[in-house]
Amino acid sequence: MEIAHRARNGPVPAVILTTQRTGSSFLVECLDSHPELFVSGEILEGMPDRPGRSYRGPFKQVVKIGNMIRRGAWYPPYRLGNFYAGKDGKVRIFKAMYNQLERPFALRFLQGVEELRVIHLSRVNLLKVYVSTVLMPKRRSLQVVAPTDPVWIRVDPNQAVGWMREARASFQRFDDAFARQPRLHVHYEDLFDGPRLQADTGRRICEFLGVTQHAMQSKVVKMNPESLRDMVTNYDEVAEAIAKTEFADMLA
Repeated sequence: MEIAHRARNGPVPAVILTTQRTGSSFLVECLDSHPELFVSGEILEGMPDRPGRSYRGPFKQVVKIGNMIRRGAWYPPYRLGNFYAGKDGKVRIFKAMYNQLERPFALRFLQGVEELRVIHLSRVNLLKVYVSTVLMPKRRSLQVVAPTDPVWIRVDPNQAVGWMREARASFQRFDDAFARQPRLHVHYEDLFDGPRLQADTGRRICEFLGVTQHAMQSKVVKMNPESLRDMVTNYDEVAEAIAKTEFADMLA
């Protein structure tokens, strides 16, 4: 697919670069509410161009593999080339998780896309990302549109610290991978204003993508409490250990 590697007169190609539990579903829905943007979810996981509800049943891996084969996501240059060749929207943007870009040819293809705009979404508080990640298997759904009952879990402090160090290194590695493309850093902490995208964050994104200013919103709501103490059964033990590391500020 050469369309993504030559000068373009059509929609601007863009990508939301991120990892799990960073508010990416909220951001995708918000951007999808902008009339000038054509927004897709995890197309490298076999999802269609138009976001839809993911199957979460017992055969989810079988369904995922089938969708990847059917839509060509097994060969990222083909899937991405077709996506960026579309004509709908002033900007065409999809969500790519770090692990999806570790597949053969995926990262290399995106690095070669002319005019690619990269929104690098991350969460400053890596401890909350870790706790939210280990809570995922206890949840029936990964995103919700209404408040849910709290879920508790015990956290191993050493595992948490090791995970956060790896997460910080992964962020830097993928940020460096797109050093030649325009990048906009967006933080989870700057996304939510109730159901709306925070005004300043929305303004920055619109300017970066070259589209008109437009209020954006989503039906997705936060799933977990703000306080780690309300999720971690051994919070005092974790806090004592984390306070002795470079992640002490994440206890706030």
